[in-house]
Amino acid sequence: MLFEKITYQDDFPINITIANIEDYPIHYHQDIEFVFVLKGQVTLKNGYCSYTLHERDIFTNSGHEVHSLTSEDPDNIVALIQISTHYFSQYFPSLSKACYRTYTNKGRSSKHDNLQEKLLDILLQYSIRSSRYKTECTYAMIEVIKYLERIFNLFAFNGEMVINFESSNPVTIERISHIIGYIYQNYAEKITLDDLAEIEHLSTFYLSHIIKDCTGMNFREFLCFARVEWSEIQLLDTNKKISQIAKDVGFSTTSYYEKYFRKWFGLSPQEHREKYLPMVKSEFHRETLTLVPPNKAITLIRNLLSSLNSQKNSASLVNTLKLEIDTDIHTAPLAYISHLLIVEVRCEDFAAMGFHIFSRLSNLYPETVVLIYSDEDSPKQIDKFQMLLQTAGFQVECKKQNYLPFSVISAGNDSIAYPIHLIHKLIRSEEKEIRLPLRDYDTGEMILSGQPALLTANGTCKPGYFACQLLSRLKGNLLCWGKQYCVIETQSDSNPAYIIIVSNFNEAIYEMCTKETTAHQAKTILNEFKDEIDFNVSLNLPPGMYSVMKYSLTKNRNIFAYLSAFDFNDDVGFHSTQTISIPTEPELELYIEDVRTTFNMNFSMKGVDLQYAVIRLKGDSKDA
Repeated sequence: MLFEKITYQDDFPINITIANIEDYPIHYHQDIEFVFVLKGQVTLKNGYCSYTLHERDIFTNSGHEVHSLTSEDPDNIVALIQISTHYFSQYFPSLSKACYRTYTNKGRSSKHDNLQEKLLDILLQYSIRSSRYKTECTYAMIEVIKYLERIFNLFAFNGEMVINFESSNPVTIERISHIIGYIYQNYAEKITLDDLAEIEHLSTFYLSHIIKDCTGMNFREFLCFARVEWSEIQLLDTNKKISQIAKDVGFSTTSYYEKYFRKWFGLSPQEHREKYLPMVKSEFHRETLTLVPPNKAITLIRNLLSSLNSQKNSASLVNTLKLEIDTDIHTAPLAYISHLLIVEVRCEDFAAMGFHIFSRLSNLYPETVVLIYSDEDSPKQIDKFQMLLQTAGFQVECKKQNYLPFSVISAGNDSIAYPIHLIHKLIRSEEKEIRLPLRDYDTGEMILSGQPALLTANGTCKPGYFACQLLSRLKGNLLCWGKQYCVIETQSDSNPAYIIIVSNFNEAIYEMCTKETTAHQAKTILNEFKDEIDFNVSLNLPPGMYSVMKYSLTKNRNIFAYLSAFDFNDDVGFHSTQTISIPTEPELELYIEDVRTTFNMNFSMKGVDLQYAVIRLKGDSKDA
């Protein structure tokens, strides 16, 4: 089992492990791997070399290199970042021939700091796991590979170590890169200096000098080195005779092979096999490591980013408010949460929306639907609508009421400010009823009118609709609460579910819904709020597999934001009486979490944001 097959989950071409490593036995894989020491130090055996990697050291294994990791510091934390060569080859066709070296024994330079920052940004995005983390990490890795191609695509020999080769001559770098790639791809063939000179259109004299100057070895020595290095896979992964291995990798005689193998490995091929075969990864000799909880990893990554003093975006990533929320599920609840949603509808709502109104209502889970009518509505219309509502399963009350203007008309009611206002107003409130109109009163050609209803006049969901959808189903114990977060344990006949609600806002945003605010004023208040915040939430859940549904309402994915892009011009084709086919629902991320001791979750927010997550034991299909 020397070959380690890397599994990439959910079409994500990057595999990341952040762990305390005790022992990672000898193995190889076909894909590129970054060994990034975040804390402490470890010993890396790669080929015939042994490296002591310290904090912030990065070693790049280019695939098909036999290597292992052992602990030098019991408190180490290492990030193993593996990338799918098959996937990224669509952007870099020669990636499978790459031979990157990022390790240096001369001390780190600005180019190493830049590589660290790029990889730390990927690790941070992966650990936070926002709704777009896969896409963001993939694009960021493309930039990393571009950087490797430009800066770290060569190696040289320094004593007994293989290190990054440094040159300021781009022509030399390109030529030696081609030469090394060709030798590694054709090591088993009969390659001569004349053949290589003809392929590269260089004189043999110039070619021999460039190889010697860049690698420290002449052409024949370097070819033998490549053959010896590749032979280690067959030595430790097959029962082939030494003579057959020598032939397979291109040596004309076994003695010639043994001579060069001993030159670099210090042992004969047979001695090497006998010494290291028991250390090979197998079903009975697996890696010994302890995964680092996401919260701890995020804190460490941020500290490393901060220490780099990067001039790019790391400052904005680090200079945020960080909240660590540890929730004990066995603690005495602060309160019991239960709200009754009462939705008001009118006959004209049915006339405008047709039967689509029933799906909008059913998704809200209202306790009662109040049918508001006036003298202008015919008894036949009222009876028909009431019957349809009851047939659809709603508890209906009829109430005669003339049109009453709302006490406050605010554009905040049309924006993300409204769900934030509703949730934080009601979580600790004594109010048990939420009574709201379903649809804006007909406003003619106006799309947004600032009314505290859940739908626009043409039936498009406003952000408040999704807040009421959550609140109407939110029944359970409030375990912890703060200005911008709460954790609720919902009641269930079997296993409880846990709801985490977090938001990022200020007083101006919260109060926007309590006083008259124009659309342009609301836009300015929302856009000027640029604060960043990270919530790291821990729950001491029983061990098991948990399903996680994470929803995000941002200031950009709603009808207010779309109209804002048109400067709130009503003549943009959005005033149809039919539902607008634009996405306004929260972004949803689904995944399974294997909980051993503690469930950890991170919420990262930039600007106005509202996120909530539903966590339940896998197999429990009950509603939250």
